[in-house]
Order: sequence, then structure tokens, then C-alpha cells
Amino acid sequence: MYRILLVDDEWLELDTLKNYIPWTDMGFQVAGTAENGKAALRLLEELDLQLGDGTDGRHLPDVVLTDVKMPVMDGLVFSRTVHERYPDMQIVFLSGYNDFEYVRSALSVEACGYILKPLDLEELKKTMEKVREKCSRTFQEKASRALVTAENLKNCIGFSMGEKEALWEDICRSCNAILHCSPENRTFYTGMLSIDEYRFLSGYESNGKDILNAIHMAIRRLTNKIILPLHINDSSYLFLSESDPKNAAAQFMKQEGEAARWTTICLYENRQSLEHLPVLCGEMDRYRRWYVKLYGSGHIIVCGRPEKDAYIQAEGEPADYEMLLSFLQNGEKEKIKEWLDTFFLKCPAGDGDISRDAFELTEKIYSSVTAANPAAEEQMEGKAGLYGRLSAAEGLSLIKEILEQFLEKTADILVGLSGDRRLEVVNRVRYLIEEEFNVPLTIEYLAEKVYMSPNYLRTLFKDYTGETVLEYMTRTRINRSVELLRETNMRVNDISRKVGYENPSHYCAVFRKFMGVTPNQFRNRLTGGRKS
Repeated sequence: MYRILLVDDEWLELDTLKNYIPWTDMGFQVAGTAENGKAALRLLEELDLQLGDGTDGRHLPDVVLTDVKMPVMDGLVFSRTVHERYPDMQIVFLSGYNDFEYVRSALSVEACGYILKPLDLEELKKTMEKVREKCSRTFQEKASRALVTAENLKNCIGFSMGEKEALWEDICRSCNAILHCSPENRTFYTGMLSIDEYRFLSGYESNGKDILNAIHMAIRRLTNKIILPLHINDSSYLFLSESDPKNAAAQFMKQEGEAARWTTICLYENRQSLEHLPVLCGEMDRYRRWYVKLYGSGHIIVCGRPEKDAYIQAEGEPADYEMLLSFLQNGEKEKIKEWLDTFFLKCPAGDGDISRDAFELTEKIYSSVTAANPAAEEQMEGKAGLYGRLSAAEGLSLIKEILEQFLEKTADILVGLSGDRRLEVVNRVRYLIEEEFNVPLTIEYLAEKVYMSPNYLRTLFKDYTGETVLEYMTRTRINRSVELLRETNMRVNDISRKVGYENPSHYCAVFRKFMGVTPNQFRNRLTGGRKS
């Protein structure tokens, strides 16, 4: 649907035009109204700068329907100004003066229609049908010229101006014609719009093809503005502009939603000569890849600025893997996210390092989880699919998003299997303590045996038994030493070592704390005070 601006100094005529003409049926949408040429120009300037949420990516009207005779600025002066500033905008005159001079004046500013007052609806419909066809032809011709220019540019991108001078000159002429620049112009504002995470979207995102189509459509709509996008390859567009494209770029990012989320616009601050494009394209692509890797997609960046905001690693210890296992086993998703934040802050920023670390992390998760929970392996995402997504990801933010999804799903699986499994783990630890109480035992050793983190094992054991692992271990050793004191004549020092205490004094202190007496006092009570 095309947009139309209505201009008339008679308020009743203007109200009729706006509210009682079936514009939608004719394929038009009213973009605004104005009471004279000066007010209409002011409105056009506002629409040109507007960063709203237009459904078709445009705010400027495609057509102006204007009265001829108006105060302040009449329709002819207004139309000449419009033709200079917005050459693709179609102009239709509306006038009650049916004489040759006005028709000739209208033709001099390349008007595409002339309608007489009082308005005849059928005449208006016929005229607007022709106007709509001309709008369509204008857009198609411009898009076609852009395609040809893009193909020529791709053929030249590896060559300097001197090597293919004739083709470069043809490209320059085409760009000047499309952007309505002076034929002598040789410099443009330059930028690159890239589809980030293209491999991921095209191969692993469920609605990736729809997203890619939406992005290409959104970029093509930029041709209607001050930007000329030239399709260089599947994931990149070079664009040229006669004026600073920052506003148009910001508008694109604001309006296009999901499409903008997956794109990065890299700009040069100053005008550049076309002959420098081969070098500029390489620079913009390298800068974009560096930026997307660290900060993700969906940004407008300026090429050549100092990398003062370069990625800075956080100081301190790396993320504790054992804690992550605890969070997974306990289904603590918020803590999993916090752990990943720390993991990514500690990761080195060099090329390829984060991908390597992500692969190593997922391999450890698979090994630990499936070893401790064989039933979980059937429910977990296959390695091939996960590794494929990680390999396709371009930036840290997407790698983090993939890992977060994987870890949260893994946590859900473990929580679903955790009921009986937790009791089995606690019983297994009890058995290990009762079988090996006579040797030095550590929480790290026990946790490794049951494929858990020490912290999580401590929490789980206390929840199920009411005792800490150390308290249970100590009670087991003291109970066994009580049996030896009752049933044997072994010396206290030997009993101490027998139940896992290398230091007899420490054993005696622990025994007294538990039993209220020393080992010798306990034995003397059993024998009625007689020495054995």
C-alpha cells in the first residue's frame, strides 16, 4: 500500500479528501494533511526524520495530492521543491482552474496527474490507478538498477579503480542516478549491513529461514530511503548513501524487530571514494567480526574508532566446575546463569578460545552426568547437534545462549530423575564410609565416587540423614572403636589407627567428645575397673 500526503488550503475540501475518499480501496494510506505548501514541506521533513514503527519501513509519502492555488506557498512552488528534494515522489495536482497555463505548469514539474474540482470520484480512481502503476514502476526500476549495480560491484570488489576503470565509472553513474546525486559525484557515505550468525540461522534455528527472508525483505525496503543496499553475498550488503545514514540505520534497528536482532550495521563516519571500496569492505568485515564475537549482533558500529571498549577479562579464579554440577543436580537455574556469567568473564578473548572452552565444558558435563546418571543419557541432547550449533555460532552471546539452554534442559532431566537417585547416592556414601572408615577419607574422594560436587554432596547428605558427612564418618569410626574396646584387648593406640585416626591423641579427644569419657575410661567401666 502506498502513502499519500493531502495538501489543500480549504479545510472542508481537506476534510473531505481525508475522511470521505476510499483511499484504502484504491491502494493508498493517508500519511498526513497540510493546509499549504510550506506546512506540507515542514511535515515532509518531520516524516523523513521520524523513527516510528511503520509497517512497510517508510514514513515519507509516495504521492502528494496538492491544490494548485494556496496562500503562503502555492502548489507549483511546493511541487518544484518536492521534486528537487524527493525525486521519486509522485505529484498529482488538484485545481478548480481548468486552463492551459496551469496544466503546462503542472507538466513542467513532471506531475503525473491533474484532477479538476469539483472532485469526480471515478476520475480520481482512474488517475490514482495510473499513479499507483507509476509508483510500482519507479520502485521496480530502482530495485532493478540496484541489482545490476550490485552485480557489477561484486565483479569489481577485488580490483582497484585503475584495473577496471570503465566498470567502476559505470557503477558510479548508476549509484548517482539511484541516489539522485550529481553526475560528477565520486564519494558516498559507506557502510556494511551484515546478517550475523548466518550459519546458525540457516542450519540450526527452527524458524531461521523465515528470519532470513524477513531480513532480506527489510533490507530491500531501505532502497526507498536515502540508502542504496547492494547485495554482496548471502550474509552481507554494502550500502551507499548521499547523506549521513545514521538516522536511517537507527530507524531500521528500531522498526525491524526480530530482523534487526540478527544484523549489524558497520558505518564509516566520513564520505569515501568508490575506488576505495575493496579496502573498505575488508576493513568493515574484520571490524564487524571482532565486534560481533564479543558483543553479539543487533548493533550500529562505526568502523575505525579505537577499540577502547575492547573485551576485558575479569580478575580472579575461574568458574568452579564442581559448583556447576551442584546447581545442575539441584535444578538451580538462576545459579546456573550466574555461573555462566562468571565462566564467560574468565574466558580468554582470543580467536577460537571461547569455542574451545565451550566444547571442553560440554564434554565434561556429558561425562559427569551420564556416568552418574546412565538414564539421563537417553534424554540429553545428542552431542552432534549441540556441537554443530556451537560450531556455527559466531559471537559469545549466542554461544552463551546455546550453553544456557543445554544446561537448563540437563538440570530438568536430573531433577526429574533425582527422587530415588538422591537416596541411592546417600546410601552409597554411607556404604563407602562403613567399608573404608579405617583409611583417611575426604569429602572430595567421596564426591568423586558418586559423581557429585563436594558442596552438593554435603547438602544432600545432611538433608537425608540429619548429619554432615563428617559427623556420620566420625560416629561410624567411634562406634567401631567401641566394638574393639569391648571385644578385644588391643591397645588404644592400635585401635586409633584401626579406625582411621593416625594421631591417638586426636582419637581420644574425639572419643571423649562423643562418649563423655576417654577410651581407657570406657574400657575400665566395662571391666569393672580391672586392668586387662
